[in-house]
Amino acid sequence: MSIFKTAQAGEVKTKQLGKEGCRVTLSVEAAASLVSKSFQNAAVQVQSRAQMQGFRAGKVPLDLVKQNFGSHIKERALDLTVKAAINAALADAKLDAVAVPTLTKADFNHFAETAPFTFEIAVDVAPEFDVKDYKGIEITKKPETATEEDVKENLDRVLDANARLESAAEGATIDDKCYAVIHYTGKRNGTDDYKLSADSELVDMSAPQTMPGLAEALKGLKKGDVKDVEAKDGQDNVSYHVTVDDIKNKIVPALDDNFAKDMGFDTLDALKAKVKESLDAEAKQASTRDEVAQIENHLVKMNNFELPQSLVEEYTESSLHNFVHSMTNLKHDELTEEQHKAFEERVRPTVEKDLRLGYIVHAIAKKENLEAVEADWQAELDKSIATNGKNKEDEKKIKAFFAERKAHILATLTERKVFDFLKSQAKYK
Repeated sequence: MSIFKTAQAGEVKTKQLGKEGCRVTLSVEAAASLVSKSFQNAAVQVQSRAQMQGFRAGKVPLDLVKQNFGSHIKERALDLTVKAAINAALADAKLDAVAVPTLTKADFNHFAETAPFTFEIAVDVAPEFDVKDYKGIEITKKPETATEEDVKENLDRVLDANARLESAAEGATIDDKCYAVIHYTGKRNGTDDYKLSADSELVDMSAPQTMPGLAEALKGLKKGDVKDVEAKDGQDNVSYHVTVDDIKNKIVPALDDNFAKDMGFDTLDALKAKVKESLDAEAKQASTRDEVAQIENHLVKMNNFELPQSLVEEYTESSLHNFVHSMTNLKHDELTEEQHKAFEERVRPTVEKDLRLGYIVHAIAKKENLEAVEADWQAELDKSIATNGKNKEDEKKIKAFFAERKAHILATLTERKVFDFLKSQAKYK
């Protein structure tokens, strides 16, 4: 079966009608010879699947196929013609499309086997721009080590996480630092409301509360006290019948060698050293992220150019789908028009920034000859094998992964080289 994918030389004429931003409009004319070949190939394709009484599937004579399946053949011929002509037109116009071209104008009524066929397409191409202002970027470097205050705050949080609650002394009253154990029933506008009732609820008196007026009314009460509380919840009147079951105080352990031993360290100094080491690593990572963010923000600010809208729409929709899936219980197709618009407005700026950065990084890599090459990819593979290849099976998996993801890994290595270059050229404050 002869199924062609591209037209022959001279079978397609192309004319650029205009360009706006990254979108190019082309007029494409498929010669009668190309259309005729499309009809012939379409007939053969339809014949391979045609079924008629008296013939086995795929064995219907071609002339009968043409007589009985003319509309199917024409539809398939149109598809073959357009695809072949578009491929030839893009090559003729020397356009590197970043998305599938869109058919924008065509008179399908005039599509016939013995006549040329003309149509128009819109093609999104990569932006053309001269990357600028990427050397000498001013960067404010954040500290890469933790301070003593950072260590103290971290240890305080560890102590608080290991605190225990103990019942307060007899006669103690509820204040804004203790915990109250209560049970209560509630009414809203005089009617029992199970949402305003609880059994053995632990109330942190130092934290904001959700039950209107309840926590404030507890202050000054003792264990065993009972109180009726009236409060307002918006326009509603709410009431509680509250009993204090217990009053508890938080007991924070002392920061000493005994606590350090409970945490798995020989001494308090060893615990502090480990906390300092962990915080230093976090500070260094945060400093690096902030450094990259400053570079990215500068590059985007100084290099403003049109983006291919088809890619913006495609990536926005993909990001929107992922955002909705991870942040809500809704399915993408369950969104209302207003929800879709709101989520889209939220993710689109990030999509446009990331897409713009990709083009900028590519332009810098090309201009400064920083594109990753085969040797870089091989070095990264060797490094991964040396670090993670514990046996032959691991090594085999790593090699397969690198081979499958080669283009992505090369792009990542290129980006790394570009940012290393930008940092070397930056002005640090």
